[in-house]
Amino acid sequence: MRNRRALSSVIGMIFLVIVLSSTIGYFTYGIGLIEKLNDEVLAKGLEMQDKTKESFEIIHVGIDGDKFNFTVQNTGSFPINITRLWVNNVTDSSWPLQNFTVNKIVSPDQVLNNVGQNIDLYTLESQSYSLRLVTERGNLFNARVLSPQSNILEMNLFSAPRTVFSGQNVTIWYGVTNNATDGSILQSITPQIEDPVDVTGSASAIYQEGPTPTTKESLTQGDTVFFKWIYKITGSSGEKITFNATVNNAKQGNYVTEQIDVMDVSIDSVLVQNAGLLQVEYESLEWAQGTGDWSNGWNLDTNTDTVWRINVTNNDPTDTFYIGEDTALVLLPVGGTTRAFYIGDNATANPPTITAYTSLDQSIAPGEELRVYFGATTAGGLTEQGTPSQKGINQSPILVFGEMCTGGSCPGAGTDYGQTIPFLGILLK
Repeated sequence: MRNRRALSSVIGMIFLVIVLSSTIGYFTYGIGLIEKLNDEVLAKGLEMQDKTKESFEIIHVGIDGDKFNFTVQNTGSFPINITRLWVNNVTDSSWPLQNFTVNKIVSPDQVLNNVGQNIDLYTLESQSYSLRLVTERGNLFNARVLSPQSNILEMNLFSAPRTVFSGQNVTIWYGVTNNATDGSILQSITPQIEDPVDVTGSASAIYQEGPTPTTKESLTQGDTVFFKWIYKITGSSGEKITFNATVNNAKQGNYVTEQIDVMDVSIDSVLVQNAGLLQVEYESLEWAQGTGDWSNGWNLDTNTDTVWRINVTNNDPTDTFYIGEDTALVLLPVGGTTRAFYIGDNATANPPTITAYTSLDQSIAPGEELRVYFGATTAGGLTEQGTPSQKGINQSPILVFGEMCTGGSCPGAGTDYGQTIPFLGILLK
């Protein structure tokens, strides 16, 4: 009996060791699983954080050689690997959804060009596409590329001047706006003017140059592009010429027209009419807005206080021209409110300010040039005028009033004189 008790104790101890070993083993295994799960959770959390910090912008989409050409900028703080491009043709429903390998890396603050040029996909400018770029971290970036055929585009057509002497050149401006509301990018905007143009009588429009530019690869939502042609006009007084402009692959009925009138006068009468007329040096036009210095071109902000300056020459061989306070530079936007910027005695930039003008205070001697300032809301006023609230092409004549006089009897006793100097302005922002 005593031996059996000893044997039972040994067997009990063996079972106890087995149980304890199993328990410790399972405990150790459980701890390992928990640690592994914790590591995976931490890794996943870091991965999600990295994913949220990944950011890039598609700053350009075009079609080059019948293939997509993306320009991508990394705006985040991590390198981005663009792995896939998904393409859906939204014009042709029979076209299957496709995806392509990209595998291009762009570093933070860097730009990646020619994305899409190396894939086996050929596109049509007459069709629209829905695109999706996928990154290695799983972020998705969508873009929609529209053909002009997909939407009725906003278009404007203007001539400068609208009334033309026979034998004179006319400049035709054609504006196209991406008026999509879903962020779509308009691609392949190539302008065209109907040839031959529509005329009455013996009038003709002889092509000289244009369009400039010849095409625009893409337009983001809300942006506008302007194209320019020059034609030489001939004809008799009262005859008309109508220009008709659109873009390649435009939706049916999507076009715009502009009509000009012809004046036929002899060379002698033209010389008489222009004797003593004022002229401006168009390239000397400068403006100031906000805290910037004087600038040129037409990249102005809308709805912003602005002052202007431009050089004016008096071509009269004998008379001095005294400038009246009603002289103004006028912006005439299509469908908008006219804004007159009246003459000032002086103007400064940063910020723009105007000095009040006293009528007939400034003069331009025969053959001389004077820098003239504009910007007041009223004749003789001090308050700066603001630009119109909508961008686009503006008829922008300079209306000049004053007196022509000889000798010392002016100002105040000369011959009243007024002139409209044609001008064309474009608010681009």
